[in-house]
Order: sequence, then structure tokens, then C-alpha cells
Amino acid sequence: MMQSRRVPFTRGFLWISEGFHLVFQSPFGWMKVISLWFGFTVLCSILIVIGPILFSLMLPIFFAGLMAGCRDIEKGRSMRAGHLFAGFRNKPGRLLTLGGINVLGELLLSALLIAWGGQRMVELQSLSMDGTANLEQLQLLASELTPMFFTVSLIQVVLLMLGWFAPALLIFTNMSTGKALSISGKACAQNTLPFLAFSLGMGAVLMAVVMTAVAVPLLGILLFMMAVPTIVAAVYVSYRDIFSDVMDLNGGRWTRVD
Repeated sequence: MMQSRRVPFTRGFLWISEGFHLVFQSPFGWMKVISLWFGFTVLCSILIVIGPILFSLMLPIFFAGLMAGCRDIEKGRSMRAGHLFAGFRNKPGRLLTLGGINVLGELLLSALLIAWGGQRMVELQSLSMDGTANLEQLQLLASELTPMFFTVSLIQVVLLMLGWFAPALLIFTNMSTGKALSISGKACAQNTLPFLAFSLGMGAVLMAVVMTAVAVPLLGILLFMMAVPTIVAAVYVSYRDIFSDVMDLNGGRWTRVD
């Protein structure tokens, strides 16, 4: 049974740098898969009703394929467009089940938002757009909606923890979807501090990209095209780091000892 391990706080920052290193080793391959993924995202945004459901359903398959691509890069190969669809050839049933769980989670969150504060959110939006709105009314509505937003955010964090390592665990091991979700959640809970470091570091990177895009739009777009695969590669690095039983610090980078 694969066991997760606890890693130091600073590892969260290094996941970003090591993820960028994986991207830098095969930049054109990454550009191909990210372009295909972006095209699929645009297609899903056009399909009003079925699009978001299709995107959530297919996300684990695409993500698992990119995890396999990251492993190939470490072995001296290149990222290829075909990696994006590797999940269709390896554990498609379990990955689609994971996608179905994603869809169910999003539907439940949407239902919670509508049932708990749907009408009040409409009122808050209307008041926010009204230049003559009463400030006290806005504050009252915002305070009433705060518990709902906090609850929804907490649920989203839990769902993210359950799904963070699940695609990699499914494509690299023979465990069931339920087991992958359980182990992923446990691994994230064990490593709250490095994930906090990763969030802070990646947030700073994305803020710098946005500021660059405002000043120099073309450069900002190019940096964004590098930031997205860096996040994906960092997920693989965190998986390799936390689920490696024996690791060796080699030249500042953690590598598996076989």
C-alpha cells in the first residue's frame, strides 16, 4: 500500500521551481498540450449547459495524462500532445468515475448556493450595481452571506484536497477511485504547511504575471502560457515528493532512489 509522507514547509516553494524545470525541459511539447486544453476549454464555454459538465468530467483524464507526461520528461523524453489523451488508454473507467465525482460535487455546491443564499446574492448584486444603494443594506447582506461563502470555500478546499493527487494515483497505481480520493485527502492534510508555502509562492508568481500583462500584454500572455503548465508540473512534483518512500537530495532537487 502506497504511503504518503510529511515534507518540510519549504518544499512547497521548491515544487514551483522544480515544476518550472520540468516545463523548461520540454517547452514546445507543453505549449502543444496547453493549447489543446485551452481549445477544449473554449469549446466547453460555448456549450452553455453541457459544456461545464463535460469539462469537469474530462478534467481527471487530461490531468492524469499530463502526470504521465511529466514522468516521461524525467526519463529524458518530451511532452507530447498524445499525453493529454493518455488517460483514455490507461484506467479510463476509474478516471471517468473521478470526473463524475467532480460533476456531482459541483452540482451539490451549486444547489447549496441557490438554496442558502440565491435570492440574497441577486439582491447583493443589484445593490452593488446601483450607485444610489444604501451602504448599510450592502453591509447587512454581505454579513448575512458570509457564513455561506465560508462554508462553500471550506467544501471547495476539501474537494481540492481529495482530488489533488487522485489522477496521479489512479494512472500510476492500481488502486480504486475511492481509495485514491482517501489517500489524496490524507496526504494533503499531512502537508498543510508545504501546501501553504506553495499557495503563497504560486500566488506571488501569478500576481507578477498579471502585473506584467497589464504593462506588456504580449509578454504577459507568454508568461501565462508558462505559468499554467508550471502549476500542472508542480502537482506532479508534489506527488513524487510526498509519495516517495526513499528520496535522495541530489543537486538541490529531490529524486527517487531505486
